[in-house]
Amino acid sequence: MTRRFSLYLVREILPLYAAGLTALLILLLGAFLLLEGVLADAVARGVGPALVARFLLYSIPSAAAMGLPLALLFAALLGITRLSQDSEIKAGLLLGLSPRQFLTPILLLGLLVSTVSFINNELLAPWSYRRAQEALKDILVQSPETLIEAGSFFTDALGRSVYLGSIAPGGVVRDVTVIQPGGTAGPSEVIRAESGVLDEAAGVWRLNGIRMLRYRDGRVVLDAPADEALLPVRGLSASSSTPPELTRLPLRELFARLRGTNPQDAPAEWTALHRKFAEPSAAFAFALFALSIGLYSFRRNFGLGLVSVLFLTFIYYATWSVSNLLGAQGTLPAAVAGWLPFALYLVAGLVLLVLSWRR
Repeated sequence: MTRRFSLYLVREILPLYAAGLTALLILLLGAFLLLEGVLADAVARGVGPALVARFLLYSIPSAAAMGLPLALLFAALLGITRLSQDSEIKAGLLLGLSPRQFLTPILLLGLLVSTVSFINNELLAPWSYRRAQEALKDILVQSPETLIEAGSFFTDALGRSVYLGSIAPGGVVRDVTVIQPGGTAGPSEVIRAESGVLDEAAGVWRLNGIRMLRYRDGRVVLDAPADEALLPVRGLSASSSTPPELTRLPLRELFARLRGTNPQDAPAEWTALHRKFAEPSAAFAFALFALSIGLYSFRRNFGLGLVSVLFLTFIYYATWSVSNLLGAQGTLPAAVAGWLPFALYLVAGLVLLVLSWRR
């Protein structure tokens, strides 16, 4: 009977999990489209749907990094609430089942989801994240001229940062700066131009009054003038202020960034390292919390509605967002920022489980 009940409990949750995961993936992919403002602009300017579909397809594993654990919280809360409201928990207890028979299959399901989530985050998500960025670059390169505003930074198809001081009618630009990033050592090359004129036929700005500086280890190794240079217009897109998603890096690359650093020097990287393990593990904490609050509500004779389930799911997302931001800024210790959302649900689940068990 115990094995049959365990299978019944898992079968009750799995369809809800599939539905919740699908809904979350759609919402998260929609959020990716909204965050990529340049992508929305490119689509409006006539980029083919195949490129957009390729970007969304490669974005699915990144969306699943959040969706896989979070969908289990939603599904387990709904499933166990339904069992409580239909008195199936009471029937199981009257038949001699202990809370342990409820706990074991739910925790095993949580452990399975955590394992799948970790594999996705470590193997599939980094690979697909790079492909999604390549698809986004193809969209920007193939799109028509992007809306350019003076006084803003942009990136070109070569990954250089471009600053335009002013833009006059007719495509005349002044005070142009092109910066080639060089990693932690600073820029490797800086090109300054006094002015430039748009050549619509060639799709470039023809820059005049050039001065090129090349750097090595923060020191100027070349300072050369030039009369003219070309700056491509196609593929020029607004630079994002959002830092690259460090949790999409494989562990070996993340460890390479952390070598020789401490949490105070690189808070974003250290927070990302803790998140690499904490976020997949959240599924286990969610399973425990969902069962605990289900048993506690049954003991207290009150039920959870859909609004309450959505609210409890949203709390994790809100806590995750705030702690991630504070950890990346160094306001919270990296370990606290990475594990706080997991610990919140784990401790709450343990407390509620103890209270339910005693009753």
